[in-house]
Amino acid sequence: MRARTHASTVCTGPPIMVQLQSQPPGRDGLPHRTLVGELMTPKVTTVDPWTGFAQVVAALRTHHHGLVPVVDDQRRVVGTVSASNLLARLARQALPSHLRVPDARLPHALRRRAAAVVAGELMTAPVFTVSVDATAAEAARLAARHHLHHIPVVDDQEHLVGMVCLCDLLGALDRSDDAIRSEVLFIAVRQDLDVERSTLLVDCQQGRVALRATTARRSQAETLRERVLAVEGLADLADDLFWQTDDTRTPVPGHRP
Repeated sequence: MRARTHASTVCTGPPIMVQLQSQPPGRDGLPHRTLVGELMTPKVTTVDPWTGFAQVVAALRTHHHGLVPVVDDQRRVVGTVSASNLLARLARQALPSHLRVPDARLPHALRRRAAAVVAGELMTAPVFTVSVDATAAEAARLAARHHLHHIPVVDDQEHLVGMVCLCDLLGALDRSDDAIRSEVLFIAVRQDLDVERSTLLVDCQQGRVALRATTARRSQAETLRERVLAVEGLADLADDLFWQTDDTRTPVPGHRP
């Protein structure tokens, strides 16, 4: 028997045995994935490309997300207008008077938006959207990659169905210790991992999980650890995993174990 441990901050106190319970309906023993549709705001204020400047300002001042999608007559997102788009006109007023006329020395976006009168001229396009069936993790990756704070949510026909912001996505991480502990337990007892249940110990405090288990094969122990690390809301993992057989070692030709 060989043991593999992960150096990490261990939860305060020893791990405790968790009583096995029946698996919740619809769960397959894999880490739960919160979908964007569970976190988004479904009621979204929109404008069309011909909405006037004043109406766009009014919509933004009353809009929860600080960003208004611009949609066509099929509710497909063609752009977005944010406060920064509108403030180009205000910023232009701070320039010296001789620079307020069209001038090649001014940034193109500032010149264009300072003269805009409808949403189609004010908007940023093309726009990044996320599917209502995407996971919160996928939406977070999109936001991080493109520095987004608000993302329009669309269905499989590209129709706008909601809006999700970074604070909304944090909902996937806002879980109790009991919920995280239960999730780790259900992952560990999945049949393909072949965990000896008498060896299974799980504890969770403030999102930090301590896990001890024995599997039949080393590859199963590594799969167990990978799945637990994917649990939403998990802040840290301290694992003490054992296995009966190391099936990851490459056999040496002519060598008998």
